[in-house]
Amino acid sequence: MTYYRTIHFSDTDAAGVVYFAALLSICHEAYENALQVAGIDLKTFFTSSDIAIPIVHADIDFYQPVFCGDRLQINLQPTQLNETTFEINYQVFYDHNLEQLVAKANTKHVSINPKIRQRSPLSLSILQWLTSNL
Repeated sequence: MTYYRTIHFSDTDAAGVVYFAALLSICHEAYENALQVAGIDLKTFFTSSDIAIPIVHADIDFYQPVFCGDRLQINLQPTQLNETTFEINYQVFYDHNLEQLVAKANTKHVSINPKIRQRSPLSLSILQWLTSNL
């Protein structure tokens, strides 16, 4: 799956480069877009009282600076880890140079029942999304 995004001034820090949390947020935009493209209704997905899928781990490594106006291509690859957990690996490139890796990130997601805060199996829609991206 691929997502394109132009860096905005608000994504940058006082030094004029993208702020690390902003690029993680952009990766999350890519995740949301991938869900939407797969036909998952985001409003229902993020407000469900039956299931929640919080991110329990995130990391990012930068290899090149990113500035306001840069257009990025984010490639994401979700992988199911077990019946309650999946991770998404992101590779970020400049849109004009797909051979130069800008950053890579990873998010780990766990399915829970929000009422009792216990792990629960991934929903059918997420399982279908995960298997459609193999």
